Parts: sequence; C-alpha cells; structure tokens
Amino acid sequence: MLTDHIHRNYLSRIAFEDQTLEPVYRKVNLVARALCPVRGVKSFTVHQVRIVSICETGAVLQARNVLALPDHFYLCLGKFEIFLTCGQTKRQDGSLFVRFSRREDRLFIRDLAEITFPMTTLQQLRGTASRAIEARIRPHGTNG
Repeated sequence: MLTDHIHRNYLSRIAFEDQTLEPVYRKVNLVARALCPVRGVKSFTVHQVRIVSICETGAVLQARNVLALPDHFYLCLGKFEIFLTCGQTKRQDGSLFVRFSRREDRLFIRDLAEITFPMTTLQQLRGTASRAIEARIRPHGTNG
C-alpha cells in the first residue's frame, strides 16, 4: 500500500502530488474494467470494478477483489475505448481511492456521472455517448 510515501514508480508519486484542494466527488454507479500489468510478463489481468464516486482528479472504486489491484493500473471504459491511468492513494472500508495521472475534463466527468445504466460503460460507447465522452474515445487503430 502507498501509506509509507515511498514511491516505486511515477504513478505512485503523482498520487501524492498536488493534493492542496479537497476533491469534490460526484456519486456514480458505473462498471469498468481495471487493466493491471502483470509483473515480468507483457500482458494484463482484467478485473471488473464499480466506480461509486468520481471527480476530475480521481475516483472511488469498489470490487470483490479490490485488494488484488496493484498500486497502478488502467481503468477502461467501453469496449476498450477510453483509458484512465490510475494510482492508488488509499484503501478504506472496502473502497479503493485512486488518483488519475492527469486532471480530466469537467464536462467528461459530468457526462460520466449522468449515465444511469451502470453496464453502459462496458458497452461500445462510440456513436452513442455525449460529445465530451466521444471526444475521449481513442481513434480506431491506435494503441494509446
């Protein structure tokens, strides 16, 4: 866990930078994939997580296997269309607090918070989402 302030990588370090303002979370109920790099192997494990709160700088996640998530991973929305790079900041009462590698657009976060069907974020978003969400979808044929 990251409570000892020893940063093993840049994602761990960003989790503690620029925490002067308390984030204002929006309550949400979204399902996403957590893509976790496997150490020593060029592959990923995939865990299903629920995003219960979100703001421009991070999110609060819940999952059956929340303890199995590493210090850094990628949240994936849609059919691998939107990726959010995350670093853990703390675990509390079965929830995992994460910080995004960069501040997200306010309209993008607002539009995510307005999604009412939780499983929507596992379905294809291209062509069905708001403008702010569509703007974040990776173009076809790109790797990142």
